[in-house]
Amino acid sequence: MINGFRRIPVYVWLAVLAIATPAVAWAETSEQAVALGRETELIAIRTLAFAGPDGPPSSGTEKSTSTIRPEVGFQSGTWHLGVKTGGADTVKIFANRHPDIQFVPVFFQIGYTVTDVHGPFPVRGSLEVIFEPTLLVTTNPETEVGGGASLLFRYNFVTGTRWVPFFEVGVGILDADLNAPRDLATRFNFTILGGPGINYFLTDNLAILGQVGLHHISNAGRKSPNVGVNSVMGLLGISYYF
Repeated sequence: MINGFRRIPVYVWLAVLAIATPAVAWAETSEQAVALGRETELIAIRTLAFAGPDGPPSSGTEKSTSTIRPEVGFQSGTWHLGVKTGGADTVKIFANRHPDIQFVPVFFQIGYTVTDVHGPFPVRGSLEVIFEPTLLVTTNPETEVGGGASLLFRYNFVTGTRWVPFFEVGVGILDADLNAPRDLATRFNFTILGGPGINYFLTDNLAILGQVGLHHISNAGRKSPNVGVNSVMGLLGISYYF
């Protein structure tokens, strides 16, 4: 028999060896793959059993994150509370004269964002509606305190940073004695106000702001004289968003 094997040509032995070696290797690899598949299946079953239907159990150390991200803009449903104040000085706008009146306005703001962020850069942003109770402290010609309220529309621009520019405009009412009978005959008047400003967010929720704007007071022609009081304002404030 041994002599029979010796009669087989060498190239036949080489062919058998070439076929047999990969076959043995494939068999060993298949066994390892089956074993690995069983281990993977076991790990998956244990993971699902550990996680349960609602995911893995909480460790209780996770920190809550704010939903406000000023660098991507305010989404619909965002509220803000704020206050801003500054100084105002009268200027000529609709007449060839203006009353010499200076006052300090204090604006309290309650804002609500009514749209999601939309539009292309550089006008990408969202619209906010603001209710603004107002105190008006007249410092010249006499010291008086008045009050009123305004409804504003503010557009907040998205910049991708914590700097959030805005532009707002609105109308309101004002009950204040401005002691300017030569220019404004009524105590109860209407207001138009607005201008550009910018928020800088110290945190995701807390911002400081600066703003310049125009402020107009008149009685809408109900009584003469009605020259009106037109002022330029410079304001600083703080806001909290949630």
